[in-house]
Amino acid sequence: MGCPESVALSGLPGCRFRNIFQNLSSDLDSIEERGITDVIMLVTRGELRKYRVPDLINEYEVRGIRVYHYPFLDGTAPSIDTVMTIIDCIRQILEEKRKILVHCMGGLGRACVIASCLLQYFDNSVTPDQTIFLLRDLRGACAVQTVKQYNFIQDFRSLCERWMDEDIDRSVSR
Repeated sequence: MGCPESVALSGLPGCRFRNIFQNLSSDLDSIEERGITDVIMLVTRGELRKYRVPDLINEYEVRGIRVYHYPFLDGTAPSIDTVMTIIDCIRQILEEKRKILVHCMGGLGRACVIASCLLQYFDNSVTPDQTIFLLRDLRGACAVQTVKQYNFIQDFRSLCERWMDEDIDRSVSR
């Protein structure tokens, strides 16, 4: 599969909630050790507060890690506009030979939706089910968590085609 090795998925660094007690400093050290230069965050600012990492964006920036914040609610699927914006962002980062971390809260729902769409975008031969199987193999059986997320992954290519057609229509009409 056309899976760029420069894209990583994870849960929320430094998350401290219920039975999860991660150390933010250690998590950020690990991210730096892996050569991650850019982070795409899918959590909301409210979630950053809830999971006790309200200054995470600043912590990334202090370490020289570029942050791209595209929040959408846990358990939901993003809009096709959001996904295409994220894919374009990732494409540009990869062209510059940098490494990216995509994360949501657990690294299973939202991050896996983006990863599946990215795989489908870069490799026309891969099926949506193959991407889900790969992600579940890599991230565990809970990867892709809701029916909304599953359906979005299944519909991604048709949504993408429609989005591109509408983008062409917008460009022509200007």
